[in-house]
This record gives sequence, C-alpha cells and structure tokens, in this order.
Amino acid sequence: MPTIAELEQQARECSGRGDMPGTERACRAILDQDDKHLPSLRFLADFCLRSGNFPEAGSLLQQLIALTPDDADRYSQLGQALYRQDKKLEAAEAYKQYWQLNPRNMMVYLALGCLYVELDEIDKAAQVFSLGEAIDKRILSLWREEGTNPDLKQMTKTAYDTLSRHHTDLHLQTVAKVGDESELSRIRDAVWPLLDAREVSYAHDKQRSQVFYIQYPEAPGFFERETLPWCEGFEAQFEELKEEIIAGLDVEADGRPYLGDGHKLEGELWEPLVNKMSWASVHLYSQGVANPQVIDKFPKTCAALTQIPAATYHGNPKEAFISVLAPNTRIPEHYGVSSAVLTVHLPIIVPGDCGLMVNGEVRVPEEGKILAFDDTWEHAAWNNTDQPRVVLIFELWHPALTELEKEAILETFYVRDAWVKNRTIGGLSSR
Repeated sequence: MPTIAELEQQARECSGRGDMPGTERACRAILDQDDKHLPSLRFLADFCLRSGNFPEAGSLLQQLIALTPDDADRYSQLGQALYRQDKKLEAAEAYKQYWQLNPRNMMVYLALGCLYVELDEIDKAAQVFSLGEAIDKRILSLWREEGTNPDLKQMTKTAYDTLSRHHTDLHLQTVAKVGDESELSRIRDAVWPLLDAREVSYAHDKQRSQVFYIQYPEAPGFFERETLPWCEGFEAQFEELKEEIIAGLDVEADGRPYLGDGHKLEGELWEPLVNKMSWASVHLYSQGVANPQVIDKFPKTCAALTQIPAATYHGNPKEAFISVLAPNTRIPEHYGVSSAVLTVHLPIIVPGDCGLMVNGEVRVPEEGKILAFDDTWEHAAWNNTDQPRVVLIFELWHPALTELEKEAILETFYVRDAWVKNRTIGGLSSR
C-alpha cells in the first residue's frame, strides 16, 4: 500500500498535468488512511462542487468545518452545496455563519438576501440587503452597469427591487395608519428618491430631493419674510441672539466639518469642503438630538426656536446649527434633503461680499434678516471676503403642510428609522 507521502506526490503530479480523476483517486486513497487530511478534503470538496455532486460536497465541507471552524470560505461553499440540494433553510444558516466570520464581503449579503426572497421572507431579505448596502453600495447598483456578470446582475437587481418595494410598502402602510387617505394623499404620494418602487419624477428641472420629496402646487425657491407670520417677532430678538451666539461660539472646540464622509459629495468642487473646517458647523441639534457639549451656551437661541414652527424630531428642533463659512469659500450648487421643510438662515455676521443663490435667484444676506428657502431647489452660497461668514441655520415646516400631514411625515420617518436601527442578519445582530 502506498504511503500518504507517496500518494501526496501522486496527487501533485496528477494535478500538475491536469489529470483531475487521477488527483481524485489519490486524495480518496489518502483519506482511507487519514480521514482528517485537510488538503485532500479541500480538493475533493471543490471537485464535488464543480462536478455537481452536491450531497458529497456538503458532507466533505461539514468535515472540513469541524476541523477548521474559522475557515469562512467553507461555510460559503456549504451554503452553495445545500442550496443546490434545495435545502434553503440550511443554506441560509451556512451563509449566516460565513457572515459572522467575514461580514465585509458583499456577496454573502446578496446570497443570503436572495435566499430569503426565495423563502418569501421579504422583511429578512430587505434587512440583509440594507445592511449589505451599508458595507458596499454596489449591492444595489451593479445591475445597471455594462459588463456585470449575468448572475451578479440578477442578484443585485433582486436586492434593489426588494428593498425599494419594502421601503415603499412601509411608507404607504405607515401613512395609511395615521389618518384619512383623502387628507393625506400628498404625503402618501411623496417619494423616497434613493429607493422607491414608484416612479420618481420632479415638477421642475432644477429641483431634486436627496431623501424625501413632496410635490406642491406652488414651489417657490425663496419664501418672502412677509409670508412667515413668526418672522417679525423672531427678528426682533436679533441683537440678543447675536450677542449670545458670538459670545458662545467656539469653532475650534465645538465645531466640526459640516460635510463629513456621510454626505458623499465628491469631486474637485467639493474637495475644499468635505472633511474640512472651511465650512464648519456648531450643532445645537442634529436629527432632534441636543448637543450636550454646546446647548447650555445658547439658552436664548434655543428658547427662540421653540416659539416658531421649527421642524421637529422627537419633540426637539430637527436641525439647528451655527454655520461658519471661511473667507473666500464657495459652497457649490447642490440639492437638499427633503421638501417637507424649509431651510432658514438668520445671518449673524455678514462681512461683505456674500450671497445665496436658489434656483438661479441671488439674494444678498443682511444681518438680522431672515432668508427662508426650499433647499431641494439647486442652490449655492459664497463668502468672497477675508472674514468668516456666520449664520444661524435651522429648519422650518413647509408652510403648506397641515398638522395631520406633519404627523404622517414624522411617523413615516420614525418607522423607517426604527426599522433601520433594528436590522439583523436573519436574527443575528449586526452591531
């Protein structure tokens, strides 16, 4: 009987000349003497997968996993072998084990998500695809690219369609629970441009929304101060607010680049701003959460925001910050997040040649004079002086919205946020 060393040499020689049957025979002979011989188990598992012998491939892979439990690729192969035997639940468990060892691989999210679609576990599939998109955004877009492998194209299209349909259904179901359909038709028909199963179209060429778009019969860029009943009373507090903001403002200690990695604005025009303090912000509130580092420095400002129809989130102003635009800095043309709100500027320090453009219309900021605009229109701003420009910026509910519509908007955002927060990989926490 040949020794294991002799059989290993035989296997190498057969493999070297492409004699796969000969290599198979040598490896099986090795396993007759040593059933834990890893190279032979690996070769035979691969050989059985390629030749369509999925039951034996699965058995060999389970042996390998028992011997090398940290070998992530064997779980992926086991998932394939089980899936090809129509053992989809078991395949899903194998892919989950692979994910625990290698959570940065896009393909495991695609494979597992598509499995859940086949099992009609649509919410589980959507959660997996969504978490995969956070790892690699191509999971939702490769189907659009020429040259993508057909199988991969189909998987990524399934991911996009599944997540779009899921988010759209979540929105429609949530709005339906808030109130009468006739009173909420505008909010029901609002779209989430990044992922929506419905057609996303805009009423105007230069109006876009990054996250949430409501269409109104009239959609001006700027909203005149005279149409905002709260404006006069707010501006009357300007001197007090200016004194407080200048006294409390410490950009070096409390500030951050307004545009971090999450904004995903790339290119030569944005390079001077992204992750740079050339456009700095000191946030009082962000997504309705107070900034404990600075909030006590600005009590009059925070009180003033409670006296106006500021857009809220979980009971607090949704977004309120002091914006500091460095000398000789321009914010290029871009689009805002949601047409449910207006962006409001209260200029605190305007050193001279500064401007704000919305849909081609330019306004010159004046200290103490409100500028309110719908930032889903293309807009830009600049400071062409050698001194910083300082502006208090906050969000206002769009004046056309009813109280019931505001409630529906908040609820659809809350439900989506809760869903995102609680996503898992088939029940396994991703955090």
